[in-house]
Amino acid sequence: MLAMGVWWTSDEAARITSVVIANSIAYLPYLFAIWVARGVPETPQLRRVALTGAISFRLLGFAAPALLSDDVIRYEWEARMVNEGVNPYRTSPAAMAESDRRVPGYDFSAVYGPVLEIAHAAVYWAGLPLKASAAIAEGLMIWLLWRRGGPLWRWMLVGWCPLCVFEYWMNGHNDAWLLLTLYLALAAEGVASWAWLGLATLTKWWPLFLAPIWLRTGPSLGGVAVYGAMLAACLGLMPLGEWVTKVRFTTGFLGGWQNNAYLYRFLTDKMQAIGIVAVSSVAVPWLQLPRVDLVLALVTCLLAFSANLHPWYLGWLLPSLAFSRVNPLPWLLPMAILPLAYDPIFGWRLNGMWIEDPQTRNWIWSAITLFAGISIWRKRNG
Repeated sequence: MLAMGVWWTSDEAARITSVVIANSIAYLPYLFAIWVARGVPETPQLRRVALTGAISFRLLGFAAPALLSDDVIRYEWEARMVNEGVNPYRTSPAAMAESDRRVPGYDFSAVYGPVLEIAHAAVYWAGLPLKASAAIAEGLMIWLLWRRGGPLWRWMLVGWCPLCVFEYWMNGHNDAWLLLTLYLALAAEGVASWAWLGLATLTKWWPLFLAPIWLRTGPSLGGVAVYGAMLAACLGLMPLGEWVTKVRFTTGFLGGWQNNAYLYRFLTDKMQAIGIVAVSSVAVPWLQLPRVDLVLALVTCLLAFSANLHPWYLGWLLPSLAFSRVNPLPWLLPMAILPLAYDPIFGWRLNGMWIEDPQTRNWIWSAITLFAGISIWRKRNG
């Protein structure tokens, strides 16, 4: 409720500050609620309270404007292009002479996978706000998690997670579709699992790194054929030469413009980050761990060595945390404190300049490293 009183004020700095602070503070009752849920017997009343809370939090987030991101403006433009019969992979807002210069990536054509383009186009066609696309995907995931059963506190890891409320329901980031498809890939078996992994790859592309895990833990000739056919079908969206440009652009999050970089700061070139992740994608599957833990390990490596780490990227960990039996706290801590790194939003909104405070990031990542190190040490010596 901290942010409610200033969501509609004309003071941009006050609105952003209130939401950023509320985002981090929300993790205190979130973690306390999970701790309580782990220690008390589950009852129908407790489950109803948990479900009601999850729904209420999301409705509040959806009612608020997307204060911390302009990405939904881009989603809307691409959805409008699809509904007008224009291929968004072959044009850009600049080429279409769009008057709204706020569209992110004004000079670039679409780079997201076709799953997202289809989902956004359907929401736009239905006349809904574009952030409803992310809300639908994330809502489906927590509903499927609820139906799956299991300990209530583990469902609350996702159902009560402030990251989901702020980033997917309020800001409308399309990563929610990645979470849904990745969850279904982990929940399914055989060819169906490969098909869902294919859809996950056709959202943000990077799940291609997960394919070796599926080859190791669930080899299936039919599944590989389905997966390959789904990727090959994308080649018709634009000429092969343009795909090379797209690949170069999308690898920028692994090594380009640095934003909240963690371990990337110790590297000198993006090819080093790509190489580390590629080698890890081949080596990690050979660890003697369940598939869900292998995915958690690889995604953690991917995020740790990427040059760009927006807070909503941490949501990529949630499908694995919902299944895994590991202690989730080392992954929940960065979710809680990385929103403090939203400080460049002020300059971006006011004068179009993105300037980060290195000292703030040093404190954030030092705290995360220390906490993760203590957790690992206690695990090994406990």
